[in-house]
Amino acid sequence: MKILIPLLVILVSILFYFNLQIKEPFKEKFHGKQFSTFHIDYREDTIKIGMIGDILLHHPLYNYKSFLSSFEPVKEELESLDILIANQESIPAGSEFGLSGYPDFSSPPHIIRDLKEVGVDLISMANNHTLDQEEAGVRAAIHYMKTVEMPYIGAYESFEDLQTDRIIQVDNINFGFLGYTYGTNGHDTTSDKDYLVNRIDEERIMEDISALKRKVDFVVVSIHWGAEYELEPNGDQKRLANVIADAGADIIFGHHPHVIQPYELITTSSGHRAHVFYSLGNFFSAQKTENTNVGGIAELEILKKTINGKQVLSIENPSFESTAVLRGEPFTVQPLVQVENQIGQTDKWVQQHVFGNCNYQ
Repeated sequence: MKILIPLLVILVSILFYFNLQIKEPFKEKFHGKQFSTFHIDYREDTIKIGMIGDILLHHPLYNYKSFLSSFEPVKEELESLDILIANQESIPAGSEFGLSGYPDFSSPPHIIRDLKEVGVDLISMANNHTLDQEEAGVRAAIHYMKTVEMPYIGAYESFEDLQTDRIIQVDNINFGFLGYTYGTNGHDTTSDKDYLVNRIDEERIMEDISALKRKVDFVVVSIHWGAEYELEPNGDQKRLANVIADAGADIIFGHHPHVIQPYELITTSSGHRAHVFYSLGNFFSAQKTENTNVGGIAELEILKKTINGKQVLSIENPSFESTAVLRGEPFTVQPLVQVENQIGQTDKWVQQHVFGNCNYQ
C-alpha cells in the first residue's frame, strides 16, 4: 500500500503534465480572433438601373401643359429604379422657337420637369433631332435642364461642358454616362462647335470609355443608331456594339428605330461582359406606324455582395417592362399587360422578341 500511493501520485503528475501540453496549444491556436476564420459576414444589396426609349412630342402632345397624367399609370415602376435615363428625342427648345412636331421638332421644356417628377434622373440628348432648332435650340434646352437640375448627356454648351464627366453615385457605386448619335438630319455644326452634339466616332468613343472607366465602377452608353421601324439590329449596330464592349462599356442602351429590338449579352475576348438593349422602342409619341406604340423600360440589377468587408459587383437579371401608348384625352403610357386588347400586341410577344434568342445566363 505504501508503494502504491507514491506510484499513483507519480501517475497523476504525469497525466497532469501531458494535459497541460495539450491544453496550451489549444489556447494559443484557437483563442480570440482566430475563431473568426469560421465566420462569414455576408450582405447583398441591389441597385436598379434602367432606361426608357424615345420621347417624341408630335401633335397634339406638344400642346400639353403637363405630362404628369400621361405618365401616371407607369409612375410607380419608373420611380422604383435607382437610376433612370430617358431619350428626349424631340429637342425641348421651347415656345420661343414655335412649338412643332416632325420634321423639325420644338418641344415644350416642361417635359423635362415632368420626367424628373416621375423618376427620370438623366436625359440623353444625342439623337437625329438634337439640332432641329440649330445651336440656339440646344442652348435653350440645356438652360432649362439646368434650371430644373436635370443632368444630361450627348449635347453640350461648350467644350468645358463636354469634358465634364457625368457620374452618378448610388450606395458608393459610381456610374459614368456617355451618349452619341449617328447623325443630325443634315443639320451640321462648325468644327469649333462640335461639342453641341456627340456623333458616333469609333476612335473617340473608345477613348471616352477608356478615360471614364478609370473613374467609375460601371460605364453606361446611350446610343442613337439603327434603321427606323426594323425589329432586328443590323450589322452596323452589331459591330459597333462589340467595339463599345471591347472598349470596356458595361451597359449599352440603344434607341432610334422607334420599335423594340432584342437584348444581347456580349462577352469579349478578354472575358468582359456588356449588356446591350439594341432598341427600346417609343416610350411616348403619336406615331402611327406598326409597333411604334409599344416600348418599355429596360432594367438591370447591380448586385453588391459584401463578404467579410470585401466588395464584389456584378450586373444581373436583365428585364424589360413593356409599355404602350394609349390614345385618348390625354395620351397615356400604360403597362402593356393592361391594354393588350386595345393595342393588339402582347407582353408575351415582347418578352419573346427581346429575350427569345439571348445568351444570358
